[in-house]
Amino acid sequence: MRKVRIRGIYATALTKLLLDKGFVVVQPSLVIAERFKMVPIEEEPDVVISDRQDKHGVVLIGRSEHVDEVLDAIRSELYDAIIRRAPFEIWAVYKGLVVDYGRRVIDIGSARGFLASDEEIGPDEEEVLVQIVRVDGGRPVLSRFPSLRGDFATLRPLEPGIEVSGKVLDARRAKELIELAAKILPEGMGLKWRSTSARVGDEELVRDVEELLATWEGILRRFEEASGPVKLAPGKAIVDVEFPLRAKGRLDELRSSVCPTLEGHHAFKTCGGELATSVEMAEKLLFQGMPREQVRSLFTEVLKQRMPIAGSRLGLLHVKLDGTLLKLGEAEVLRADEGLRQMLLLRTIRGRGFYDGLGVRKEPGDLALSRTGLGSMRLTTSYLAPDGTYKGTYVNINTPVEVCPGHVRYVDLEVDVCLWPDGTYKVLDEELLMEAVEEGVVSKRLAEEAMSEVDEVLKDIEEGEIGPPKPEEMRLLGLEGEGG
Repeated sequence: MRKVRIRGIYATALTKLLLDKGFVVVQPSLVIAERFKMVPIEEEPDVVISDRQDKHGVVLIGRSEHVDEVLDAIRSELYDAIIRRAPFEIWAVYKGLVVDYGRRVIDIGSARGFLASDEEIGPDEEEVLVQIVRVDGGRPVLSRFPSLRGDFATLRPLEPGIEVSGKVLDARRAKELIELAAKILPEGMGLKWRSTSARVGDEELVRDVEELLATWEGILRRFEEASGPVKLAPGKAIVDVEFPLRAKGRLDELRSSVCPTLEGHHAFKTCGGELATSVEMAEKLLFQGMPREQVRSLFTEVLKQRMPIAGSRLGLLHVKLDGTLLKLGEAEVLRADEGLRQMLLLRTIRGRGFYDGLGVRKEPGDLALSRTGLGSMRLTTSYLAPDGTYKGTYVNINTPVEVCPGHVRYVDLEVDVCLWPDGTYKVLDEELLMEAVEEGVVSKRLAEEAMSEVDEVLKDIEEGEIGPPKPEEMRLLGLEGEGG
């Protein structure tokens, strides 16, 4: 079965999930090895799994067919996971076309990337050989100094110098490796021996380097022959997997089967700051034998101190299915129940234009009154003129809302419902959700849940539950007797 290496805040839960599906976990951390009573396997992984920068999911890197096997296993347990496949491969080598010299933008065919900040493009260069070395904000970062990784060595054809992995602790063997590289490496090239090089004979090492040199020669030949932009050598597939609230809950369950876990563990960890630290402290108390109810009571007091209440100010983080993060501004919490399941949020509009979907003019000073809450699959926003005149309501259908001390966050599921002052309403962009299902970004089950939520929204509109703000809401705005 496929071998995976897992790191990050989801490591315990995903290790449990993938072991149960028959995968082999290699190079485990000391904590994971202890929790699962593993004898560490130091083999190379087929797929590497690590945290996203914002901790709301993971990134998978590996050969496409290997990554697909892991994704199938994840989706089988986490039906609401949002899966985004990059249209490029990390470490792939491309013949790129320079499209913007000042900003160092290079077209590689499937995407446009940026040259690394410490590298340059000559004023007369139109075609360049580049390698994707990392991803920043969803865009590939490119280097003109490619490296080719083999089983035992990494060839650096444009960077002279010989190195040995720091994990090769035998000084004598390290010296032998340096001498071997000096004999077989063409002048001007560089190489770094990997840790695996210390465990095999020279014949295998020479064969590995010769294969890398042949690969490099093939890349240069294709660069001269092919019309760009084009991929010259494959890399590894890179897939972003976002875990919405329900997925985090299921991961909590998986983790709790292995070690003491507080309900909401992964959601609270993604909030960061003192809340994440408090989760760790609470789980240490569980590990030490303190009764769960007592620990939960202590942690609830922390939540009361840290989580939003009436008067708090929150950022609204709106994530698109393609991963784009939109910050919808800061809102004041007008009302929130104890469990944060029902929240009333107020924003003051500063810009001009037209409200999405509604097509109604947006003016500075307008009020946006939003109803949502922890776990809600909708954000219902009614727009009012400064004098309270009702302009319409926009209902965004999304993954269950997550609430942190400083923000609320959700993934937009594309489909929306608009309601106008004359009582007419319309469902928008259902086809975009269906396209996301076809592309594998969203599961069919999650899409069905979204459309069920749409049905509930339409029912609420018909029953008058959605529309102009209620009198008590208008009073909170200081607009008694207005609206409607």
